Amino acid sequence: MCGFIGNTHQDKTLTLIEIIKDRPDMVDIIREVIFAGPASTIDMVVERNGAPQVEQATWWLLLERGENGQLRPSRYTSFNTRSDKLNVSRSAGFQAYRHSRCIIPATYIIEGEGPKQARRYHRIEAVGQQFALGGLYREWLNTDTGEIQRSCSVITTPPHPAWRDIHSKSTPLFLPNDLQLQRRWLSHAVTDVSAFAPLLRPSFPSPIRCVPIERPGQQTPLGEAFTLTMG
Repeated sequence: MCGFIGNTHQDKTLTLIEIIKDRPDMVDIIREVIFAGPASTIDMVVERNGAPQVEQATWWLLLERGENGQLRPSRYTSFNTRSDKLNVSRSAGFQAYRHSRCIIPATYIIEGEGPKQARRYHRIEAVGQQFALGGLYREWLNTDTGEIQRSCSVITTPPHPAWRDIHSKSTPLFLPNDLQLQRRWLSHAVTDVSAFAPLLRPSFPSPIRCVPIERPGQQTPLGEAFTLTMG
């Protein structure tokens, strides 16, 4: 799964994801966060009027109305959407995969492996360019305020063999930093998703840097950083 996302402006060696790389105005819009977990508010890139736009969304695709009438994350876990569910007609991500895809930028993600009492965490850091995480989003009408609230999820694929020690159940969908591909991914005009099938094969940017850490909220290194490659 993808459980925690971080964005930092401090690493000047990283460029923005390809779709907004030439938009310096976007740098200040993407907020700096040490770690954002499920159900928190994160930044995503969507298409508006044919151009990329950074917007905020609740990292939990399915929302429901609470007792106070306000929208909140539903009882069904939906901060990740499994790739094998994207073409299941009644699944939560079926329509969003065809009509409302997004890209979630991240300078690093944090994954955990093992039982809760003895879980091992790694901070997985982008090298050269931000991660472009493939995601889905939905829009919800707050009937009390008339405002639109947005929610999103990160798509996950089966685990890549080289990723299993990091997280044995899945690998996030890392989109290639290819401008035309990212434009097609965001485009509302692209509803035939068959061309995206190769993206759903387990993969990750290579190389990436992995740092064993204490936990997401206390990212003290517990060992030497190492490089992970797909080779």
